[in-house]
Amino acid sequence: MRRARSLVRLVAPLALALVVLGEQRAAEASAPPSTAPVGSEGGGAKKKALKPVGKSNSQNSQSKGKKASPKSKSSSATKVTRSKSSTLLVRSKVAHGQTGKAGTINEDVTLTPFPSHAGAAKKALSQNRRDQLEDAEKAARAPEQAERWQTVLFHLRDLDARSDSEGCFWRLVSYYRLGQIERARSLRQGCELAAKEGGIIEAEDEQAARLQAAGTLAETGPAPVGNLAPYAGDAPAKIER
Repeated sequence: MRRARSLVRLVAPLALALVVLGEQRAAEASAPPSTAPVGSEGGGAKKKALKPVGKSNSQNSQSKGKKASPKSKSSSATKVTRSKSSTLLVRSKVAHGQTGKAGTINEDVTLTPFPSHAGAAKKALSQNRRDQLEDAEKAARAPEQAERWQTVLFHLRDLDARSDSEGCFWRLVSYYRLGQIERARSLRQGCELAAKEGGIIEAEDEQAARLQAAGTLAETGPAPVGNLAPYAGDAPAKIER
């Protein structure tokens, strides 16, 4: 009897537990199933929150890259411009210094050709002058000479007409023989001729004046009349220089 009573006491709580468990299962079976898995809302929220952040970071990085590139270009261009400006400044300073030095002329400097061989250079120049005078005299005295007096003047082209008395003598004869009396008279005022040479030139002046027609002395009218005959007078005194 006692065992039967104890069994009854145990069966009652078990039956009550089974009834409660059955009611819970029936409630779960009657509830609509959820489409989203557990934790999907949290995961979705996290994904949605991460996407804008990712986009903003990429956009920021791109914008930073775009902004940085002009700066880099401008900085490089600025460096090139500064380097060019500095180079031009240095060149202008150097050029200014050179022009400043070149613009200063020392008028007291005397240039000597071949300074290490001054004697030889002087002798060579003297010989060259003598050759030119001899060539001019040969052309003036040659029996046949095309354009005689123009040839004489050509040989005398490098000699000073006023400081060289021999060269001046042959120039005066040439101008008088070409009929250029006014030109010969103008040159004659600056020449230093000996008395004998002065007499010869005076005779050439008178002879050239007789050949010219009236009004041709100023060389503005008809062409002057030339004397193409070879020179047969005395030569000027030789002066070595």
